[in-house]
Amino acid sequence: MVGTVTISVEIELGWGIHDRQEYDHLSDDGSQERRCLYRLLDVCDDYGIPISFDIVGHLLLHSCEGDHSGPYPEGWFDEDPGTDMESDPLFYAPDIVAEIARRRTDHEICTHTFSHAVCDAMPPEVQKQELEHAQRLHERVIGNQTESLVPPRHACPSLDGLTDHGIEIVRIQDDDPASNPIQRLRELLLGPPLVRLSALNDGLVETYCTQHPSLTAPSLPSGRSPPHPAFRWLPVRIGKRLHERYLRNATELAVERDSHLHLWCHLFDLNREYQLPPIESFLETLNELKREGTVEVKTMRELNEEIRSETATEQKLEDSPYV
Repeated sequence: MVGTVTISVEIELGWGIHDRQEYDHLSDDGSQERRCLYRLLDVCDDYGIPISFDIVGHLLLHSCEGDHSGPYPEGWFDEDPGTDMESDPLFYAPDIVAEIARRRTDHEICTHTFSHAVCDAMPPEVQKQELEHAQRLHERVIGNQTESLVPPRHACPSLDGLTDHGIEIVRIQDDDPASNPIQRLRELLLGPPLVRLSALNDGLVETYCTQHPSLTAPSLPSGRSPPHPAFRWLPVRIGKRLHERYLRNATELAVERDSHLHLWCHLFDLNREYQLPPIESFLETLNELKREGTVEVKTMRELNEEIRSETATEQKLEDSPYV
């Protein structure tokens, strides 16, 4: 049995909740988030673990005038400062993309739409504009378009809107809601996590994840925010130990079922003191399991290639007159 693990990290900074004008969860200048990212990249280089970084397209800009044409709702870009990276590093972050690209680990830069548009709340023409903007920036800044999309707040655009703009794989939230609050709290703390094979549906590869961030722990402080109120009684050292076990058990379940585990978080969920130590330990474990041959770690791009190749092979066998 071989399990497959994919890790994705959403990089939003100021764009994540700009429609709600909420920024208290972020550092004032994005420096804390950048330090955590750079530490995570260091550990990835130590153990050769690639990550799919899902970045809001506007962050690829070094500067802008704050006015972006398109069929957006009135006031959608009111929070865009219309300045540059030096003045407002929460809204411009080409330095982050450059840092990810220069690392020796082959990470993936995929899209989180252009301006963190929540697609089920936007008309189709906005969804189209978001992907056009994002793909244009990817080609200009990174050198190629991306086939991978992580929709903001798990709200996936229409299928036509995706395939028309080169998107071939999308991350989908697919865990069932707990039957009661106690069960939900137990799932968050102990699991079991969502483990499910990725699938090709209507020409689009789907990789499945939990609704809540799973790479980070709700029982620990998240970025600048305290833990979930239900877990504030739990000592930090116990929270760290439980989350290490959660990640290890999740991986073992993927191996046992010969299946796929997709772990994710936001960049702002990370902090060096609380969230990163269990993740660092987990990445070391992943490296050991890779060497043993029981786990493969794949980016969304690699997962897309694998699923399409397997599907094509299966189709050839079905079509063969000798089978």
